[in-house]
Amino acid sequence: MCYTLCSQDFHVSIQLVEQWRDPRVANLTQEERVPVAPEVEMWIPHVDFTNAKTTTVTTGEDETSMWVSRDGFINRALRYDIRASCPMNLQSFPLDKQRCKLKLDGVDDVRLQWGFPFIWTQDVPVVTDATALHSQFKLTGITTKAYVNSFLPNAKGKGCTYAASMCGFEGADDCLTDTQHCEDAVGTQECDGCQYFTGTCQNRSRDCSLLETGDKNTFTTLEIQLHLSRRLAYHLLQMYIPSTSIVIMSWVSFWIDIAAVPARVCLGVTTVLTMTAQSGRTFAMPEVSYVRAIDVWIVVCQLFVFSALIEYAVVNFVYRFGGLVVRKQPNSKAQDHGTDDVTAVKIQQLKNPGDKGKRKAQTIDNACRVIFPSSFIVFNLVYWAVYLL
Repeated sequence: MCYTLCSQDFHVSIQLVEQWRDPRVANLTQEERVPVAPEVEMWIPHVDFTNAKTTTVTTGEDETSMWVSRDGFINRALRYDIRASCPMNLQSFPLDKQRCKLKLDGVDDVRLQWGFPFIWTQDVPVVTDATALHSQFKLTGITTKAYVNSFLPNAKGKGCTYAASMCGFEGADDCLTDTQHCEDAVGTQECDGCQYFTGTCQNRSRDCSLLETGDKNTFTTLEIQLHLSRRLAYHLLQMYIPSTSIVIMSWVSFWIDIAAVPARVCLGVTTVLTMTAQSGRTFAMPEVSYVRAIDVWIVVCQLFVFSALIEYAVVNFVYRFGGLVVRKQPNSKAQDHGTDDVTAVKIQQLKNPGDKGKRKAQTIDNACRVIFPSSFIVFNLVYWAVYLL
């Protein structure tokens, strides 16, 4: 399975095994089942992949794809390459969880239901090759369901699910590390368990009145829901860890001597420019009209490094002018004219003009050594709690 983020679709290769009963072919053979030659024409139920953009049958023309049993059951197995639509909500990107669907509609009075054809060796409706799940997403589960549908928009009972299965795929990721092992030891129990991964499934069913009383506008739909969780390792290495390092590097300025103007200015400007360049890594993402989790992270990190640069501008100003005292004195010329509403401003310097300013500036630096890291830790706690929980 492979997902394309810009086009909002996914590509999947599946083998679909169908089974139906045709009384006309019962008792044609005494064997349990016999293959049907490709040139033989038989009635086949009409099944469509409704949300597929492209569908390609990859089963060879000379391959045996159909079998008939002595009880009149017909099985057909075909391989498909399907590219299906999967719209996503990226507000939590890259900490998001998505759900992609593949829908099959059965029309012309065909009732579809998940089952277990006699050539099917498993007791679950969906089997996955866990060693082939190379994607930016991790498959955490699969839900299959069959429900009643209708061409009428407000049909009573439309959407009633008469069969469903929920399978957890928590252990599927372990199979990705066993790919080479399976190539060297084909047929072992461990490899078969990964190449025919079923997960832990729970089945349920119910009765639907529309399924029994439906008319020509009623049909059935099968749906496969792929529960996907985005893999975070790439984004940690490419975005979160580098940006965190840049923010922490900007705090080094608080421990550099206040009088070292070139060092502190250079460090502040460098971290701001580096953080700006780091934010450019998100440009490859599709443009959306809402704020994503990665946008929140980038903006906050930029605010932290920019605030560290502005902090030194404030500290330097206090260091240079914090020892000056401004006092207002009556203007002698105004007093000669009999008025006292005009004042003159006189700036008096302290005996040691740098002492008081340096103490104020150092106090600001000492406070920022605590405030900045503490604020960033609080932001991380809130950020990861909101988007992961």
